[in-house]
Amino acid sequence: MFEHKLKSGRKVLIKEMSLDEIDNCKDILSIVFKGNSAHTVNGVNKQKTAWLRSGIGGGDFKNWDQKSVNIPDKAIKELTDEEKDELVNLIQECQSLGE
Repeated sequence: MFEHKLKSGRKVLIKEMSLDEIDNCKDILSIVFKGNSAHTVNGVNKQKTAWLRSGIGGGDFKNWDQKSVNIPDKAIKELTDEEKDELVNLIQECQSLGE
């Protein structure tokens, strides 16, 4: 587990994810092309939630006693959009791919 403090001051623990978990998170996003240009991007929010569910291992959450392994919806809903964006980037960085 990697401990980080978000810009908001919230402390979070980030889990080391398996390659299968990483691949599942990456494969959620899809891009629809019309001709040679991208027309629509689908699954942006689903992908963000998947990274959060797979990557958060604990932290400062009122609605998660952390006895259960998986973070519940109530705890994810405590995060602001800015915290979610920052946390997704941190989760991805902590997976140390390409070393």
